[in-house]
Amino acid sequence: MKVFENDVTFNYSPAQIFSALHRKYPNPHATHVYSVDTIDRTVDPDTGILRSERLIGVQQGAPKWITKLFHLPPTAYVREVVFVDPENNKAVMMSVNLSLAQYVSCLELINYLPSPINPQTTLFKQRALLISGFPTRMIARRIEQASFDRFKSNAGIGKQGFEWVLNGGDQASLPRPTLD
Repeated sequence: MKVFENDVTFNYSPAQIFSALHRKYPNPHATHVYSVDTIDRTVDPDTGILRSERLIGVQQGAPKWITKLFHLPPTAYVREVVFVDPENNKAVMMSVNLSLAQYVSCLELINYLPSPINPQTTLFKQRALLISGFPTRMIARRIEQASFDRFKSNAGIGKQGFEWVLNGGDQASLPRPTLD
């Protein structure tokens, strides 16, 4: 089991962050994302909390040795659920991989909170748990480490992409990604 932790402060208010959450893709940094489908979006009439559920399609990011060893498909899917609580200036995003879960599961939790130091900035607290249930422990550890390394790399790319969206990036001008 590997645990990834990442804390970042965005120089944007929580309201700016919340309005950009559902526009994170496409962006020029996340070229591996080729589809985002909204499955459900509702507002709780009692609390005002917006709940969104999306299915995100990505080009396979597993290391080549893993894709060859297990004959993996070129596509993978992630389920994402986001709760935005505008009254309390908080949002929670959870995601889990649907593809390849028999080899490795990635459970991600992100909290967006107003900074206690400057409420016009937003704290981003990302946690991910990577677990391989592969029966051979040596291979399971290698899968977990490779997944951790990929997740860490993608976290930096994700931050760049989200900042591009926050800075007003023009999504309509981007080419549509295709599967190779």
